[in-house]
Amino acid sequence: MNRLEKGTQLSSGFQFGQMKRKHRRAGLPGFVGDIADGKLIFGGNIEDMSIGGFKITDIPLSFAAEKYTYTAILSGQGKHYRLLAKPCWKKQGSVKGTVDIGFKILDAPWEWVEFAMNEIPEFDLEDSSSFQA
Repeated sequence: MNRLEKGTQLSSGFQFGQMKRKHRRAGLPGFVGDIADGKLIFGGNIEDMSIGGFKITDIPLSFAAEKYTYTAILSGQGKHYRLLAKPCWKKQGSVKGTVDIGFKILDAPWEWVEFAMNEIPEFDLEDSSSFQA
């Protein structure tokens, strides 16, 4: 890749085929999530999270994931967090008949924000070099 292409990628907000994230992420082993669409509840595993979003895996294909607001209950470590979230992307899951979905959090209780801030590792100065143009 030449310098011009690299600069174009970075200036457009894309790096290595992905968009730069606004918030740092952390894995959440043992967390599960339930997504309610108003009629049905779909369950899956929470793979990672940030203050502004989360990734849920193993959701059945029957979940439409339209651009609507959903109620999500994320549970783990003996606690439950009720959030309002909107799907941002959807891709085929690793298990047949499932999908992985990334959600943007629209509304969350203070307990979630506090939990997320404590769960996500501190910003490392070495990481900052990958965000510079």
